[in-house]
Amino acid sequence: MVSLRTLTKAATYIAVGGITAAMIMKVKLEDKIRSQPYYKEALKLLRAHQGAIQLLGEPIKDLSFDLGEESKKFGGGKIDSFAVPVRGPKVRGKYYFWAEMQEDRWMIKRAELQLENEPDRRLLIKAESHME
Repeated sequence: MVSLRTLTKAATYIAVGGITAAMIMKVKLEDKIRSQPYYKEALKLLRAHQGAIQLLGEPIKDLSFDLGEESKKFGGGKIDSFAVPVRGPKVRGKYYFWAEMQEDRWMIKRAELQLENEPDRRLLIKAESHME
């Protein structure tokens, strides 16, 4: 018969291994999204926007996002309101962007920054242009 101590140890190792594997998978999936052209372009817009720089400070860093929630915003060659937590030396916030696939290329259609200390307001980083 196996002792309770041995079973407890085995259960602990299995739990730690499972949690570690899940965390590694999450990081890899986030890295895959971060390497996509739409994500890179959206963050490039934020980091070049003078208003965002003034509010957040530099450097502007993107943080971990909710893969489950954000993956629901993809479909039909569009991304609607993808939310990326961001922070600078001055304040944290959420950066939202909308993108659309056009002629085999992702285009950022709209982008907005919402600051943690002003949740009812958003800074327009890029307005939707009907000329594109």
